[in-house]
Amino acid sequence: MDELEPIPELPLEIKEAALDGRLVLFVGAGASMLLGMPSWSGLALKVLEQLREDKKINYSELEQLKKLKPKIQLSIAKQIARSEGCSLNLKQYLKPTKNSQIYDFINSIGAACVTTNYDHELSPVPVNEAKKDVFSEEIEADATKPPIKRVFDPKDFKVSDLDSPGTVTHLHGDMVNPDKMIVSTESYLNHYDREEVQHFLKSLFKTKIVLFIGYGLEEAEILEHILRRAEVDRKTGGRNIFSLQSFFKAEEPLYKRLLTYYKKSFGVHLVGFTRDDGGYSQLESVMDDWANQIEVRPPASFDDLAKIDRVINE
Repeated sequence: MDELEPIPELPLEIKEAALDGRLVLFVGAGASMLLGMPSWSGLALKVLEQLREDKKINYSELEQLKKLKPKIQLSIAKQIARSEGCSLNLKQYLKPTKNSQIYDFINSIGAACVTTNYDHELSPVPVNEAKKDVFSEEIEADATKPPIKRVFDPKDFKVSDLDSPGTVTHLHGDMVNPDKMIVSTESYLNHYDREEVQHFLKSLFKTKIVLFIGYGLEEAEILEHILRRAEVDRKTGGRNIFSLQSFFKAEEPLYKRLLTYYKKSFGVHLVGFTRDDGGYSQLESVMDDWANQIEVRPPASFDDLAKIDRVINE
């Protein structure tokens, strides 16, 4: 796993966690960017450019604001919109403009998901023994399919949702509820100070095997903040947090440095793959391969465990 290849080997811990109902996918902007949606910095730039087009700021202000970090840019943009009595309308930037199968593969796994994305491309549907390449057609024909449960308000964050394959927890809010979207620095800091958020994250990383998808070096600040607030114990020696990231083959020395950095700093096991030939779209190929190896089962209920215990003791 320390050598970079186009398709990395699926860690055994992830495969086994899916069978035990303990796998949670944590999806970031890297996945949505394959559909043409912006990164966090890209979103901030689009918002600032729109403010300039609407004559809320001039070219000089735009160029000066471009030098700031995305979080600060969005915070200032929100303040400008409030003072001008207008809306940032972030939803308009969260629509697919490119074709990609990345979410087909991620959703076909059927695991519970947590995401810092605002869009609704995540819609995991639990599958039984159906072949994953035909799952979409089968679900379309099934009128009794369970609805996707989306949770976006911290007061509704529940650890029990992590045991429900098909649930999506929008950690930073979602585009349908713009007032709840975590955008500004103030809302970001207040959000992670909330007891409900901290409890949810701590429980997630203590009880589940977590796979980060779509968090590259650009999103490292977000990933690191989440892990610090969750107080992840990096001294356990266990392998329960994985991050899938792409590199050029020439970046192998950097990759090996980051392996040690993530492991010692946050207890995260980096799984790298090369994008020399496929570019960022190589993530699609990786998720296609992994989705066909992962079989998600719901966690055993208390009654199921009791039955197993009785059988063992008879």
